[in-house]
Amino acid sequence: MVNRRSFLPAVAAATLGFAGRASAQPQSLPPIVARGSEVTVSRRLMVARPDLPVATDPHLLFYVQHSINRSLIVYAARLGPDGKLDPDRPVEAFWRRFDEEGQKRQLNFFERVFAFGVSSRRIGEGRYAARVAGYRAREAIVDLDERGQPRALLRVGDRTVRVVYAYAQADDVGFIPKIHYVDVFGYDLATGEAIRERIRLDM
Repeated sequence: MVNRRSFLPAVAAATLGFAGRASAQPQSLPPIVARGSEVTVSRRLMVARPDLPVATDPHLLFYVQHSINRSLIVYAARLGPDGKLDPDRPVEAFWRRFDEEGQKRQLNFFERVFAFGVSSRRIGEGRYAARVAGYRAREAIVDLDERGQPRALLRVGDRTVRVVYAYAQADDVGFIPKIHYVDVFGYDLATGEAIRERIRLDM
C-alpha cells in the first residue's frame, strides 16, 4: 500500500485556514510557507481532475484530492441526535482510500495530532472556528446553513466562501513530495459565484 501522507497537512491547512511518508518525528515535516494566492471567479465550479473520485459521505464539509494517488482526506461534520453540531467534536477527519477499495480509515495518532486532525472552539450558538493540526494560522467557520446542512466557510480576500473541495499539485520526488500549489474551490455566499483560490506554497 502506498503510504504518502506527509504533504497533506499543507493541503488541509490551506483549505481550512488547508502523499510523502509519515515520519515518527513531527519536526521532520517541511516548513509550510505560503507565497501568496490568486483568485479566479467563474459561473461554474471548476473541476481540477475529472479522473479523481469525489467524496459523498454524510454531513460532508469538504474533501482534499491530490496528484499522487486517488485517496482523499474527508472532513465531515458530527451531528447530535437533535441535528445540531456536536459541541464536543463538531468536525471529524478521515481517509477514503480510493487507491484501494474506497474504504474509510480513521487517522492514526501521528496524522491526527500532527497533521490532519481538527481542533475547534465555540464562537457562537451553533458556530465553531476550526483549525487543522498541521497548520494553525488560518481557520474556517463551521456551522449549519438555513436548511440545516453543515458547511465550512473560509475568508478569501473580502469574500466569504463555502468550501467544496481542494486539490494539491505535487511532485513525488525524494522522501517528501514537493507541493507546488493548493487550489481551494467553493462558492461565494453573497454572489453565488464559483471561486478558486490558488495558494502557492514553499516547503
